[in-house]
Amino acid sequence: MTYSSYQRRTPRRSTTRRRTRRVNVMAGGTMTQPKQWLDTWMQDRPRLMAIGLILLIGLSAFWVFNTDTFYVYKLDVVGTGYLTAAEIEQASGIMNYNIFFVDARSVERALAKLPEVKTVRVTTNLPNRVSINIVERKPEITWLRGNEMYWVDVDGIGFRARTNLAELPVIRDLDQTTVKPGQPIHPDAINAFWAFRRAWVDGPRNVEWSNARGLTFTDERGWKIYLGDANEMAGKLAKLRALVAQLVAQNARIRFIDLGRGEPYYQ
Repeated sequence: MTYSSYQRRTPRRSTTRRRTRRVNVMAGGTMTQPKQWLDTWMQDRPRLMAIGLILLIGLSAFWVFNTDTFYVYKLDVVGTGYLTAAEIEQASGIMNYNIFFVDARSVERALAKLPEVKTVRVTTNLPNRVSINIVERKPEITWLRGNEMYWVDVDGIGFRARTNLAELPVIRDLDQTTVKPGQPIHPDAINAFWAFRRAWVDGPRNVEWSNARGLTFTDERGWKIYLGDANEMAGKLAKLRALVAQLVAQNARIRFIDLGRGEPYYQ
């Protein structure tokens, strides 16, 4: 009986020791493998991160340059009354461009070359928005050169007339001087006209200009009145009124009155 009991215990003690050793070996393995993996990761981390960064940059570049998201296909324009969308798009030079290659200051300089543009402000925003705020030149005078019609703003800058604005005063250029849109139109003529308007607010609105006679208008009697340039315009008009009163009282027949060369001369 004693022997039998020993036989039963001994195998149990022996089995327990073997299992304990296997557990210890496995425990040692599970602790060693993560440490090796962690060491390998720490060594390869810079290379793996570099590869990941390159892939990210590549994907970003593909998205930016190979999709329509960042390309300019439309301009947000405010402030225009005469300029058309097609004119602005062509002058901007950025249609179908990637937004990252659009320089707002360069676009402003390009649009400022349009004769109708007085001031312009351009801003860009992602993903593909270009906002353009334009202040156009305001037409103050209609300048006629033969069959050509231009507008002149308060600064004397000429630009193409888009329509016939009947409310504008008219200067007809008898010399048909060359007009370059975006540049001053005949400063002597424009200065003479504004001096005339200041001195006679309700005066004739349709006048002529020639280098020989200066500013000219035809009064209600059909008399041609030559005023010359802007110098002493108020004094010339004062002399004109006094002279016309005398000539009307005399029932004189007059073809013209010339005040452009000092004392009035009439015929």
